[in-house]
Amino acid sequence: MFSAILIVPTVSNATLFEQVKHWFENDNETLENVQDDDDDSSDAAEKMMAGKMMVRIDHDMADDAGIEATVLVETNFFPESKALATVVNLRPLLALRAQHHQAIAALNVANVTERAAAAELARLKMLAKGAGSVATKNVNYAQAEWQAAKARLQGLNFDEQAVRDEATQTWGEVVASWILTENSKEWQRLLSRQDSLLLVTLPIDLTLAADVSFIRVALNGKRKNAPKAYFVSSALPTDQMTQSETYFFKTASKKLRTGMRVDVWLPQGSKPLTGVFIPDQAIIWNEGQAWAYVKLEEDLYQRKSLLKGLPASGGVFMTDGIDAGSTLVIRGGQMLLSEEFRWQIEDDD
Repeated sequence: MFSAILIVPTVSNATLFEQVKHWFENDNETLENVQDDDDDSSDAAEKMMAGKMMVRIDHDMADDAGIEATVLVETNFFPESKALATVVNLRPLLALRAQHHQAIAALNVANVTERAAAAELARLKMLAKGAGSVATKNVNYAQAEWQAAKARLQGLNFDEQAVRDEATQTWGEVVASWILTENSKEWQRLLSRQDSLLLVTLPIDLTLAADVSFIRVALNGKRKNAPKAYFVSSALPTDQMTQSETYFFKTASKKLRTGMRVDVWLPQGSKPLTGVFIPDQAIIWNEGQAWAYVKLEEDLYQRKSLLKGLPASGGVFMTDGIDAGSTLVIRGGQMLLSEEFRWQIEDDD
């Protein structure tokens, strides 16, 4: 029976110390590699967040910067387009109305003259039945007078109709009816400045929806609290430069003056869009583009583009890109932008 004998070489104290030292150096190197990997992962995460326009700040810094946020709720929005309008000068309408009155007056006189001539002709014909050539001569004279009166009446009828046609061709049937109708309430309100007539010129790429009954108009260019102006009719005059559509609207604003150019907002349809509203106070600007920050975590924020947003009174309306329920930063966004750029600079270094 054989026994296994393990022969171990003799090791000096110095050699044993070097061996142990070598083991520790290997362990330290392994630990440093692990730590370096962790640091690299952290740096990569920060770079990834920077690439996604994210920034992380602690709670104390957020308080010092006065960051405020609110939760967005879903809402409906009627998209609008902005256009220009001019307060119409009533002098041409006054001139047409006066011209029409003159035509009517002349027509009334001609009517009386024609009826009188017709009556005189009938009387003379009755007398001429038992009379001689003198009576016949008078009848012939009366016949000529009646024919002349009838011709003048017909001519004045044409003149009156010409005024009507001019009013209709220049201002459209609705406004023309205001001018030509005696005791028109709409005309009296325009004349007394209770109402103002607006000529709205649309942008070249825009058309007015068929179901639009009113628009918003403001002197100061601000959509908020802008009063209504109600649809009157299509306008036949057009802008010679743009060749775009024109329409008449009327508004009860007493602050408007003849010739004023005002901003108007036109609804683009009767069906609302669904999304979230981003107020002006939440919007920040960078390189000519609008942005807003949303809060992702307790200390993490992400910058969102508002490029696809629709202009709205007091802000921007988003149908996508920012969802309802998101926490929107409404104060302190500029500080977050500065901090985000500082991250990017440090990452580049």
